[in-house]
Amino acid sequence: MPHFLLPIVLLAVLGVGIGVSATPVTKRAGSVVQKAAEPVVIDSAGIYIRASPLNTGNGHIIAGYAAQDGNQHVLRAARSTDNGQSWIQLGEVTRGDSATHDIDNAMPLQLPSSGRILYAFRNHDKAATGRLQDGSVVFAYTHYRITICYSDNGGLTWQFLSQVDERTANMAPGMLNGLWEPFLRIARDGTTLQCYYSAENDSGDQDNLMRYSRDGGKTWSAAIIVSGGDRDNARDGMTGVAEVDASGKLVCVFESYQDGYFSINRVLSHDDGYTWGERARVYTAAGGKDAGAPQVYNVGGTLVTSFMTNEAVDVGHVDGGQMKVVTSTNGAQKWSSMGQDGTVTADAGSHWPGLYTIDESHFLALYSKDGLGAVSQLYKLV
Repeated sequence: MPHFLLPIVLLAVLGVGIGVSATPVTKRAGSVVQKAAEPVVIDSAGIYIRASPLNTGNGHIIAGYAAQDGNQHVLRAARSTDNGQSWIQLGEVTRGDSATHDIDNAMPLQLPSSGRILYAFRNHDKAATGRLQDGSVVFAYTHYRITICYSDNGGLTWQFLSQVDERTANMAPGMLNGLWEPFLRIARDGTTLQCYYSAENDSGDQDNLMRYSRDGGKTWSAAIIVSGGDRDNARDGMTGVAEVDASGKLVCVFESYQDGYFSINRVLSHDDGYTWGERARVYTAAGGKDAGAPQVYNVGGTLVTSFMTNEAVDVGHVDGGQMKVVTSTNGAQKWSSMGQDGTVTADAGSHWPGLYTIDESHFLALYSKDGLGAVSQLYKLV
């Protein structure tokens, strides 16, 4: 049956600021990425940050992210009224004991018609299955969910709305069936809500899916395959979606594990997300290393794709490596720095980056950095 961890009470909201208008998707910005400001701390305990615009004023942004608070994992919201130059914490969405719950992968989005703010996240149950020789407890997932909560007071308090998808965990060896990393967007009609996420078929195969809602996230359609359905033994995951132009053409970027390493790939849609194809490579890390956890945004007509990679640092996986970006000025057909290093936007010790478009030439890099926590950092295209 539906499950939701009870929301916590809130923090006060203060602060005003000025901002800039939303960026167009067709005017061509530059393709060279340059740092425009130093990192701004959102939350010293935060990780995995995603952000969306608020309709309360130009430059107003809502961010969602996770944090650890003692033995509990927490999902929080924060607000900026000055395009990410400063942040104020809003209410907590939910929290749970880390021993029995896995809540993460925050994604907030405001509905344009009602002003209601939605918040998608993974919302899993787990249970202890034994102990290792060192005494540490081994856990296994028992139930998976992609959950939607909502706030009608600007992110101060949150309530359960729906499950986009849920399933009981398959406990058979090698038969993983988890649900991960939701990404929300509003379709071109201005009302249809789309939720992209990743669904495991087994330990070596995962697909990217999309479900849509025409009642503000209360009920959801059957799943549409975005990528991975045409191949076995490929772990496609961690989707990001952006408009390529104003005609309904979209690009979805994702990581995929094949041939012993993670790479960044993309598919295209020509009907606003309802069918997908034209799979192609965006970035392959050098030296057989990994590149993963991508996001993509349109910045003044230039597509900017971010990702994590360990290709130039001595870490075992992408988490804790560098955040890099590549750009495309021809509709995701070709990307800068293909076969070379991308532009570094966060150095080693960075985690789970996201993006947010500020205007036709500026964007925020959103990431967690060792010693700082969750941060936003302004970059520009020239």
